[in-house]
Amino acid sequence: MKSKISMLAATLLASGMLAAVPASAQMKPLSDPVIAHPDPVSLFNSSDPKLHKNKQAALHIMKELLQCNQWTRAPEWITDRYIQHNPFAASGLKGVMDYFINVAKRPEDKECKTLTSPIVAVQAEDDYVTVLTVRTLPLPGDPTKTYTTTWFDTWRFVDGKADQHWDPASLPDAAAPPVGSVDVELRQAKDREEIEALMWRYDRALDKFNADAYAASFTEDGSFGETKGREALRKMIADFTKDGKAAPKLQHATSNHWIEFTGPHTAKIHYYWQTYRLSETGKLDDPPKLIAAGNGVDDVVRVNGKWLFHSRRVSAPED
Repeated sequence: MKSKISMLAATLLASGMLAAVPASAQMKPLSDPVIAHPDPVSLFNSSDPKLHKNKQAALHIMKELLQCNQWTRAPEWITDRYIQHNPFAASGLKGVMDYFINVAKRPEDKECKTLTSPIVAVQAEDDYVTVLTVRTLPLPGDPTKTYTTTWFDTWRFVDGKADQHWDPASLPDAAAPPVGSVDVELRQAKDREEIEALMWRYDRALDKFNADAYAASFTEDGSFGETKGREALRKMIADFTKDGKAAPKLQHATSNHWIEFTGPHTAKIHYYWQTYRLSETGKLDDPPKLIAAGNGVDDVVRVNGKWLFHSRRVSAPED
């Protein structure tokens, strides 16, 4: 197989198909997208009692542990020795619990009602269960776009508990820390702070109808609904005070932020928003009035080290 790949590469190089384009342009997915199963829970059943028991334990690991971060329950489905073959994880139940609880500090979802992981397939044979999931990654050369590939986790079970684990993680170069590593956790914590600061600056610019500051919070081709491009966005805000008109006294607020990282330089902000008309008098009998509310999903991207809005959608469909 390796020789065939080498021959193919040599043929492409000889024909000029690889040499004529930059490396980033070469990195385009040729495959069909990876599609998650519509009913992932059904994949964890089996008519064989032993396989069913192991599949159900894998389901709990995927849902309660990896998705909902209920790591205090890990002893229910993981053995004490839990042998790891991921190069970034040490073996042992105590170590994996300490990492997710005390190092990564993953927020626990105590309700955890539905399995939401994008699972493609589940295979079980003998003592082994393999779970294939969709993995979404940023497109090389264009972090505003993504492509899909496949991740797998394989466990070997002993008496209904995971005793050994494999996945395809590999040691990266220094510029690309692995997903789930401490470096990624620290970087994302800093990114969350910067993205929240971006949202604050945006709301303050909107409250003050500062057209320049408002437009500066977007990328050059950024958009708010149907309005696209920094100049169009600046004009949209400036028109509120056109010809000497007084700006309306409004206050904008966002809450319940969930920042979902879609790549090292891209993220989505899920949130609720409210717009209030402020009191004209400032008296207690004339309080601010809620005039609009909704939920939104924004796309943000890091450009030259700075997080900016790529698109704002304040009327996002309900989940």
